[in-house]
Amino acid sequence: MSTPSPFNIVPVMHISSGRVIRWQGDHFIRCHGIEANPLSLALHWLQQGAHQLHVIDLDAAQGRASVVPALLLALMNKSAQVSVGGGIHNVCTAKERLSYGASHIVVGSLLADPLLLHKVVRAVGLPRIWGSIPVENGNGIDQHITHAKEAGLHNLVLVAQSPYTMAEPANLRLIEKLTQDGFTIWTSGQIHHSHELVTMYQAGAKGAFISRALHDGSLRVDSIAEDIQRAGAHMSA
Repeated sequence: MSTPSPFNIVPVMHISSGRVIRWQGDHFIRCHGIEANPLSLALHWLQQGAHQLHVIDLDAAQGRASVVPALLLALMNKSAQVSVGGGIHNVCTAKERLSYGASHIVVGSLLADPLLLHKVVRAVGLPRIWGSIPVENGNGIDQHITHAKEAGLHNLVLVAQSPYTMAEPANLRLIEKLTQDGFTIWTSGQIHHSHELVTMYQAGAKGAFISRALHDGSLRVDSIAEDIQRAGAHMSA
């Protein structure tokens, strides 16, 4: 009997003006206490058992000074992979983020520009660039998926657009299709309950990027494993 693939939970933090924020509807609210400090929150999630983290750098995306390079340097000696997204629009920025210790970068807007995407892939290597694609009711941006495939990208993060979740039947079918097409699929957006993660795992997803549910306490890195394991997965944070 073959061993099931692990399902990975990737905590996500959004950083704006050097502090952690979280989205509520179409606007953000600032976190307080330990959750406001990017390094403190990262260490908190690592203590819960996370082995991967994802940072969305809203400061870099807006052309402001960013604390993410300092955060990556502070986490360099930790046993965790840290990916970065936001504000990565050219080869220089992609190489800079990786030079500070990011394990890989996650790009969205670059998928609209196949020539630039190919340049970034050549500069940093395929394993270190993932694509991010918004998904609504089973529909992704077909052109972006095509560009990702032509560039040779292996990993795609499918981001559910409100009010839909990636656990919707149409979105689960998209996970299955893209997995069959050879992509490694990760999910993100509108994830609130562990049973949603089970359905995504069963559809073939490799893991899930989770933000709000970890912030509000409805999910915890160290307590999601049981439901996934009941579904036959070997859970990996």
